[in-house]
Amino acid sequence: MSPGKARLSTGTCCVGTLVVCAGGMLFWDAPRVLFPEVPASSSAEFLYVLAFFMGVAALMFPFDLVGGILIPAALESRPLNPRVWLRQWFRSVSIQSLFFSVTFFIYLQIGRGIGAQWLIAMFAVLQVTLVAGQELIWQAMTANRPRTLHRGQTLIVSHSDPRFVGGITGLPGFETILVPRDWSSQLRPSSLSTIVSRRQAALTSGGRQRGIIFAMFWNITAFTVAIMAVDATIVSVADLISVYLWFLLYSFAGLLILPVLNRRSVFALDRHFTNSHSHQELREAIADVDRLTEQDPARSSSAESVFQPIPCPERRSTALSVPRSENVTAWNIARTALFLSWAFGGPLARAVHCNVGRPELWAMMPVD
Repeated sequence: MSPGKARLSTGTCCVGTLVVCAGGMLFWDAPRVLFPEVPASSSAEFLYVLAFFMGVAALMFPFDLVGGILIPAALESRPLNPRVWLRQWFRSVSIQSLFFSVTFFIYLQIGRGIGAQWLIAMFAVLQVTLVAGQELIWQAMTANRPRTLHRGQTLIVSHSDPRFVGGITGLPGFETILVPRDWSSQLRPSSLSTIVSRRQAALTSGGRQRGIIFAMFWNITAFTVAIMAVDATIVSVADLISVYLWFLLYSFAGLLILPVLNRRSVFALDRHFTNSHSHQELREAIADVDRLTEQDPARSSSAESVFQPIPCPERRSTALSVPRSENVTAWNIARTALFLSWAFGGPLARAVHCNVGRPELWAMMPVD
């Protein structure tokens, strides 16, 4: 089995487990059995919420262990150091659980004090905050603080996970392009330059900005529907956990729908980029990164059509051969929506195949 197929199986099982657990808890009304149905003391409510997120982390730990330790050790050429991984996992889970617990506690006070409709406003503000602070969050979770200015708005950053590919962070107009340090020595200069230039094209084309806006809109819609599912009444921890479970189920729907839009934007950005750059250099750069991050080179079109927001190099190369004019609609919308779901506990944000068990990829998911 290839590393890509093993990661896909692990992520699918992890997501499936969370979805089944959420559906079962809602069916048997478990939140009202396990958590207070009436207001309690502030300290008690915070501890209940913290215990819930620690329970979620414990439920996901076996999948994290498989995705972060077992698969790399058995199938990847550069496995992670188990001690480094465990230290990073504990650090990341602690920061994430504390962030979720604090925000849930604030949600509860707002819902109880001024009404559930104001939770939507807080959710929107938190999403904007996450976009602005993504790089800082990634640094805090991974302790990868050193960074070197490459050129312009591009930064070469240190990392320990060979599957880390960097990305684009920051609010529109204040973006930073992150590039993994190892790429300077492991990629051909032409490929590295091409990848950086293509990410700059994601900014100049407006694709990244639209991706953020559409991802926010998707999450706000899912969050609103989740609140409506509990009759827009948030007065107890049990109510809040119920909203979380509904939000998890709607986020799962996003895993099935948003990758379609994501793949179209990948193809559109490739075409937009090759209007002023070499087709062949882009093909070579895509193939180089795919090999370096040990992706599955032979994934089926059916599996890719459901689970993969980034098409394989072969399909991207084929699409480049077909002349077509289209706008870059919403670049990276699928994984942007997952990261921004941190605004309400990020129920599936680190359960998917691309980052299950890889703490360095929780706040910076792989991008094209």
